[in-house]
Amino acid sequence: MNPPGPRVVALGGGHGLYASLSALRRVTERLCAVVTVADDGGSSGRLRRELGVLPPGDLRMALAALCGDDEWGRTWRDVVQHRFRSEGALHEHAVGNLLIVALWELLGAQALTNGGPADSAPADGALTDGALTDEALTRAAVSAAGSAAVARTFEPAPAPGAGAGAGAPVTDPTVAGLDWVGRLLGAHGRVLPMASVPLDIVAQVRGADPAAPDAVTEVKGQVACAKTPGKVLSVSLVPADPPACPDAVRAVEEADWVVFGPGSWFTSVLPHLKVPELARALTETKARRVVALNLAPQPGETDDFSPQTHLEVLQDHAPDLRVDVVVADRGVVDDPAALDKAVQDLGGRLLLADVAADDGSPRHDPARLAQAFVKIFRE
Repeated sequence: MNPPGPRVVALGGGHGLYASLSALRRVTERLCAVVTVADDGGSSGRLRRELGVLPPGDLRMALAALCGDDEWGRTWRDVVQHRFRSEGALHEHAVGNLLIVALWELLGAQALTNGGPADSAPADGALTDGALTDEALTRAAVSAAGSAAVARTFEPAPAPGAGAGAGAPVTDPTVAGLDWVGRLLGAHGRVLPMASVPLDIVAQVRGADPAAPDAVTEVKGQVACAKTPGKVLSVSLVPADPPACPDAVRAVEEADWVVFGPGSWFTSVLPHLKVPELARALTETKARRVVALNLAPQPGETDDFSPQTHLEVLQDHAPDLRVDVVVADRGVVDDPAALDKAVQDLGGRLLLADVAADDGSPRHDPARLAQAFVKIFRE
């Protein structure tokens, strides 16, 4: 039997996190994604505004990335990623977004109804009078972890009636809902939100108004920040002190490795460092830290950024954060010496590797990125 691998937490959102998870699930069975919850556009934004829920889109993409390469995994990956095309209200909604929110509503209704530990739960009772039982939630969450060897850090806390003790709170419906979807997909790992409430990103941008290129203005919202003209200087969150997801904090504290990036730097990677409880865990954890750099600047958000500029911005947003390894594609690094100096300033070492896809697009090849992670984790 192969060893389960190190306990790895991957941070980010969107396509960047999809890339890192697609690689990491080939390397370890003990994998947890901690995902940004600030999306305000598209299907996620509509559900967020209409129902007051966390935006589910980045969470859905992370779950899809953790699907296996067998027929079951490929099929369910395609199902949850499928978007409706219509002239009506369903247009552009992703199936996975609706599935996640439906589970949140069912589980949230149960938590409000129960108000405490469940007295009993029928065997395998997935749905009982419209509610999911706590016993079933625990089994689902453990199954979603993908292996009995997964450390308890990457499993949910015991549900009421499963060793949590009298008076224990009902399982967090947000986390439990994601675990249920993970079980359905056969996900090779676990997906958690970085915060327990929806967030808004606020960016300080120089030159957002072309008529005033030196003026610094405030741009609010993930979509607006990602597309803004001008230069993004920094980001913050609203609310400024959001509650972190407790399971996400616990995962970071007990991980062997934490992976930042690749992904949209200001809107997917850096926001994790602006959630106070999570930022504390990321700076104080005994885990070693890896930064996987992007293959190209992102139009609007990081125009003209060099690889080392990404690291300088990271240091500006988290001065106490130390990094052990930075991995970059050797084909996109024009000044290895300058990048190496920026890595050393963060306390780490640089690994140059061939991690880009062959098609010329700014995408990471999952197999190549996985090989780079294997090398890092073994050293």
